[in-house]
Amino acid sequence: MPLVQRCKEIATLIDESSTTELQHVFPILIDSLFGTTDNIGWGLHSITYRRNPQEYETLCNFLNPQGPVFSLCYKLLPDCYLKYNFPVSYLPAKVRSMLEEGVIPPFYLDKIRDEQGTRCVSALNMIQQQENVWVNWETVYVQLAHCYLYHFLPRDNSPVLPIIGPYIRKTPQRKLVQSPDSKRDYYRLQTPRLLRTSILSPGSPNSASTVPQQQCLPQVWRSETVVQVFLDFWVEYIEDDHINPRLNTSYSASVPCRHSIHSGEHIRLVRAFIKTLHEFANSATGDKSAMDELKRIILPSVQGKIYTFLRKAIHHWPLDSSFRLILEAWLSFIQPWRYFPGITYTKEGKSEEEERGKIHDAYRWMPFIAHNLLAYTAIFQQLLPRFMRTDLVAPKNALMLFRVTKVFSQQHLAKIICEIESHIDDVGLSRSRMSTNQWTSTLRQQILELEGPTHQYVPMFSVATVSQVIRLLSTIKQAHLTATSLIDALEKKRKNRRYLIAIWEFFNGEDYSSDDISIEERRRVPIYLSNAQQQLIEIFEIKVEDIPQVAIEADQEYHDSILSTSFCHQSQMDSSLDTSKPGVFVPIQKDRQTCQYVEYMGDPELQPVRSNECAFLVRNLYTLCTYINSEYRHKISRMYHRRGFLGSLCRQILQPPTKVVKLPKRTQNGFSGGYELRIPPRLSLRPLANYSLLVTISLGIFIAWLTNYGVFTFFGFAFWIWFIYIVICATLEPWRRSNRNTFRASTTAFSMN
Repeated sequence: MPLVQRCKEIATLIDESSTTELQHVFPILIDSLFGTTDNIGWGLHSITYRRNPQEYETLCNFLNPQGPVFSLCYKLLPDCYLKYNFPVSYLPAKVRSMLEEGVIPPFYLDKIRDEQGTRCVSALNMIQQQENVWVNWETVYVQLAHCYLYHFLPRDNSPVLPIIGPYIRKTPQRKLVQSPDSKRDYYRLQTPRLLRTSILSPGSPNSASTVPQQQCLPQVWRSETVVQVFLDFWVEYIEDDHINPRLNTSYSASVPCRHSIHSGEHIRLVRAFIKTLHEFANSATGDKSAMDELKRIILPSVQGKIYTFLRKAIHHWPLDSSFRLILEAWLSFIQPWRYFPGITYTKEGKSEEEERGKIHDAYRWMPFIAHNLLAYTAIFQQLLPRFMRTDLVAPKNALMLFRVTKVFSQQHLAKIICEIESHIDDVGLSRSRMSTNQWTSTLRQQILELEGPTHQYVPMFSVATVSQVIRLLSTIKQAHLTATSLIDALEKKRKNRRYLIAIWEFFNGEDYSSDDISIEERRRVPIYLSNAQQQLIEIFEIKVEDIPQVAIEADQEYHDSILSTSFCHQSQMDSSLDTSKPGVFVPIQKDRQTCQYVEYMGDPELQPVRSNECAFLVRNLYTLCTYINSEYRHKISRMYHRRGFLGSLCRQILQPPTKVVKLPKRTQNGFSGGYELRIPPRLSLRPLANYSLLVTISLGIFIAWLTNYGVFTFFGFAFWIWFIYIVICATLEPWRRSNRNTFRASTTAFSMN
């Protein structure tokens, strides 16, 4: 059935059928939805609201947390004897690796089913993406992911709906296989079971309340499951060199390689996950409920794995403007104060967004910064050499640098980081030196778990980091000079353009710069860079005399390359006004030449409509001329080749004979041969479709109307001017022809000598 009708029929089936019947429907429905057998599925990654609005709405409602599919789940859930298989090959690579070694993560402890005493992993089924996930961010999949996050991690202290009864599951007694290396790697990522058993056990001294466990589980188990699943499937990074060589070949072939970057869709989902976690954690009220306890421990449970994901993704990301995706995810993670649900700021003269980005209570956020110090300092130090290798003259890259420096320059943040770093031992992480400070043990444990025992921590405000910042300041200064000189050159070129092109840009709103970057965007670059420079100086308290006073000049080679590319754009516009030499300038890389004129070799009348031509007039004038040239082709040819003044007059009006090249074409029998075709003299009215001519005629009509001469008088006057011009050209034609012949004779004589 079509998708809309299919969802409607299945929804009716789920609503009217019994549990006995539905237990057989569920695995078939899941297999069809996600294409586990046929690798097709229902198009969650390809259906968008713009192209398929009806299918988009239908699927979102069908898979909504309170839609038919979840209704089916809740109907089957009370029967604890119903079990459904989830292929191990679809689990994240890290989890599969642990299962191969016999280490069972706590979340999967009660879900693993032994098959013939082995846990061999089959090959991963890779579903081919039909769409470009870099630009396709409005799919059903993304919409549902946001919907699940907001529903199962409520930010308004409301319960997760629908409210269901106690969830009972039989947990088999399993013994964890002790594999020190893998076990250490897993727990270093801080992914234990989120809620400790003691929290939900009645009568426990650590229990947050005396509510029995069976009443607490319905409140939190769905939220906990969503967090754990999204954490394992989204925020997981495994590299080739981390794969255990002892694993079998089939497993190694199924693990996705991570020397390539994640998709843009993936990073945007990770950022949405991070923002939702902050909002969920910040909505805690201290009411001693199980949900409130989950909000309290949610970030400490997952923050280590988020840090590892961000650090490795930044390391592998290429040096282009798409880096902003992972940068925004990192900035969201280190700014939890931005995500307070329902809080508004009413300070006069300041926007809500501006106030939301500030730290208003330094003591409240000091524990979070201390427990995530590496996310602030280590990643910032990781970014410094990256920005020194990045093209900071590009507007998007300059904006990224400015956003980073703006976050770290806000009030209190630098002081908090400096105070926390002061509690780290001067002699490294030696455990022999005891300290009574509250943050010392926290920092030691954090560095040990996330970076390993051999990692040497470099403080944020150390001499080594400050020296790197000073080198970055020199790079920023050079980029600022280059950006400023480039803007001046582009402005000068803009003023020197021809009058008609300026009129064309005025009416069409086009501003030709370089690389599709407008001059307005380039004007912002010096502002971003100067602000970033000043903020870095303030963050690290750098004195002007500490900055080496070296001669820094604009990058002239970069400056010239941008102007050359802009020249190609300009030359393309200029050449389009000259129909005698049809062609276009294209960018190339040959020696020091950056653009080359490519001439059109076909019929000039069949050229594509240009940007300075009216498409409607081009097509209709071509139809008219084709009829005239076909009907009177013999007369036109005789008149063109006629001698005397009348022949000269006709040659000023008609187009000369032209040779066009017919290129070889692919046919069923191979390639056809190329040949030259001679087009006879013909009438061409295509110049009348030029916008510059149309604008001139419009201005003339307007002036004639203002002076009460009338439109017909204007056209009569214009016709006589044109006719006089044609007569003068026809009269001078014999003289010009004789001059050309004399020039050719002298050239031939010179060549012979």
